[in-house]
Parts: sequence; structure tokens; C-alpha cells
Amino acid sequence: EEAACLPTAWLTAYRMLFTQARVTPGQTVLVQGAGGGVATALVALGAAAGARMWVTSRNPSKASRVLALGADEVFESGARLPARVDAVMETVGAATWAHSVRSLRPGGTLVVSGATSGYAAETELNRVFFLQLRVLGSTMGTRDELVRLLAFCERTGLRPPIHSVLPLAEARAGFAALDAGDVFGKVVFTP
Repeated sequence: EEAACLPTAWLTAYRMLFTQARVTPGQTVLVQGAGGGVATALVALGAAAGARMWVTSRNPSKASRVLALGADEVFESGARLPARVDAVMETVGAATWAHSVRSLRPGGTLVVSGATSGYAAETELNRVFFLQLRVLGSTMGTRDELVRLLAFCERTGLRPPIHSVLPLAEARAGFAALDAGDVFGKVVFTP
């Protein structure tokens, strides 16, 4: 079950952090949303690589779990942050987009790999060009990145958090939990 998570959510997170945003130890990264498979992977991978990981969440239970996973601080969704960040990892979409753009330091990077709350979002373009922000799309990754991810997990001992393992016949229940946002980690289906 853990291996099944690696070429999907974890590879997407790895590419977002290390290939697209070029996150290095000591940088501050904001992850929008606390419980999904990509978000939990982002926190675990970033923390293990020495980045300061900040997360937004509306759910106190998920907030405490993401802190245990390696997040340095958790903020209410849309909250004013104590400082601007080097990179924002965006998987939520329309509901958090404006906050993501406003949270970046000059020259910062916003990497988007999902839009669970909607695909259409307004952007203050003047903020993008005056602050020279980088906005990058990302999904999945390359075979070489997967090899590096596996080596990283082996060296650090990181393992994907799994919310539940369900038989394929119960896929409807798993997708309903995802749709409701009632998950922390990945939902894995078995044949």
C-alpha cells in the first residue's frame, strides 16, 4: 500500500518541491491544506529536507496530525502569515489562490498541481510581475525523479501516511471521503 502512493502523490510532491520550486534547506514553504495525499507528502518530504514547513488548515484534528508529520506551524486558511514565504505549494485551487499569491516573498515560487476547490481563480497580475513571482504547473514526475524519491525515502525512513485501504468494490466510499475532505493521507484501493 505504501509503495502504491509513491509514484502518484509522493512523486508529484517531490517534483513540486525539488524540481519546480528548487526548495533548499532553511527555506520557508507554505502548503495550502493539511490532509490530502500530496499535502502530507509535501510536509514530510520538505521537513526531512530541512525546509521550514508552514501549512494552512481549517481542521484542528488535521492540524495536530500535520504537526506530528513535520510541519513547523499551522495557520487558519487565509490567515496573515508572520512572514512571506519562499515557495507555496498549491493543491486547493480557487479557495486559496489569492492567499497563495499574497504569501510569496519577492522572487518567490508558486507551484500548483491541483484545484480541488475549483479551477478558476482571479490573480492580481501586478503582484506577479512587480514581485517577479514564478508560477509553475506541475504533476507527477519523471522516472529519474522517482528513483531519487525512493532513495530519499530509503535514507530518511519516510513512509506515506495512509488514510484507509479499501477493496476496489468499495471505491465509491473512498471517493466520497476524498470529496468530503475527510482524509489524512492516501486512500488506497486493492483489487
